[in-house]
Amino acid sequence: MSSDRSSIDIIAACHDIGGLRTWVLENQGIMSTELGNFWLPIVWTARGPLYAEAISRRQDGSYHQPFHLSDRLRQPLYQLGFNLLSNLDASPAVYLLQFDLTESSIDRVEIRFDRLLPSPEEPAKASIGVQEPNLFDCHWLCITRSPIYDLVIRG
Repeated sequence: MSSDRSSIDIIAACHDIGGLRTWVLENQGIMSTELGNFWLPIVWTARGPLYAEAISRRQDGSYHQPFHLSDRLRQPLYQLGFNLLSNLDASPAVYLLQFDLTESSIDRVEIRFDRLLPSPEEPAKASIGVQEPNLFDCHWLCITRSPIYDLVIRG
């Protein structure tokens, strides 16, 4: 992780949803969607990324963590998150990669990119009491450049 852009620059880049979707399609070959119901939390530390368990939105509108992703889906999401945040020269923080999963055939599920959230927003509430440290604590630790050694799902 090199010289980080300012938080204001990162927030502006994340608000350019169309630009991010174009970059993801052109550079990662991943189509976009406008209503992602899943989030991959990326704890972007000064020493490198930590990937938390995915969060899903339930039918009642609540959020749930952990949402199990197969390795076939998890690895491309990790790669997408790493490449996107590296391209943005992101500063340490918690980012939520919002995406959706679409069935392209009977036995094939594809990732659709929605957006990148530059902070632990509402879906991150699912980590409270579930993950140690929770995503809000992780965000504070990142912006104060304090160490985070591991992310653990309780019980």
